[in-house]
Amino acid sequence: MRKTLLLLLTTPPIAAALWAAESPAVTANATNQFQITGMHCDGCASGIASELHRLPGVAYVQVTFSNRLAVVAYDTNRVSAEGLKKAIVEAGYDAKLIKPRKAIRH
Repeated sequence: MRKTLLLLLTTPPIAAALWAAESPAVTANATNQFQITGMHCDGCASGIASELHRLPGVAYVQVTFSNRLAVVAYDTNRVSAEGLKKAIVEAGYDAKLIKPRKAIRH
């Protein structure tokens, strides 16, 4: 657990990918990017990634502080783009959907 916590605090993009790797298999049929405002550090990015990954149907999450982007691959039968945005807002940040993208195959 300590190694995971240290990894989350120091390398959020990698940690976000690990969150996806540890989750049960979820088939993504959509991928969206969100521009996020209100982040002040890598810890903010890690927190957002954690909140998004808790949603049912989320297969992959990458949140980066440096470019203030969240990329989320998910199953539209279980969660919507609006649901993803709502989770970001409820975590205390503002989010704008950039544009829908096709699913990333893993």
